[in-house]
Amino acid sequence: MVSPFWPSPAPTTGGEVWSRLANLVERQDLLLHGSRIAGLTELSPQSPIDHSPDDFSKRTAVFATEDPSWAIAYAIKTNECRSFLNACFYPGTEARSTHERRLFLSYAANVDGTSPTGPGVVYAVPRSAFVRMPTERDPTFGVITECQWASTAAVPVIAEARVTPEDLPAVARLHDHESVQDRVAAEPHGFPWMEQPAESGA
Repeated sequence: MVSPFWPSPAPTTGGEVWSRLANLVERQDLLLHGSRIAGLTELSPQSPIDHSPDDFSKRTAVFATEDPSWAIAYAIKTNECRSFLNACFYPGTEARSTHERRLFLSYAANVDGTSPTGPGVVYAVPRSAFVRMPTERDPTFGVITECQWASTAAVPVIAEARVTPEDLPAVARLHDHESVQDRVAAEPHGFPWMEQPAESGA
């Protein structure tokens, strides 16, 4: 059974790097893109591997977000990570206060049970080049507004910040890749395809 309470409130504070990224979004009208490749001056559209039911997430594009934690989570994901379950959204029909954001992160654990994370980089890009994903209806939460934006054209890099797993203020879960793949095959629209933790008995 998948827990209906899978997202948590997104962090509204963080360390020095997180705070710098948040300021770029709030004060300079920029968005954030996490990457494993440092030193880029322009970001080009890419075709994502995505199991979401919507077409927006599958388009060939540059994707970005206003949420620093979500961008950092993508930046620190290693190439060896076999799957990454994630979501970031506001309940309702519009983007509201940062305190209302909800975030979910889960990496497929490495074979040895460790987290597939390492150093990465977050790029700041001009918000004017992007469009926000349309509001949609989630089967559990009703109408939601996602913190996901896309540009089908290349975009210039305005700033960059090197990040490490220690810069992520959110708690990322670990899941078994094979088990999740079986659930995706059985129920493609069953995100996040994770079992609810067993309740402790008295």
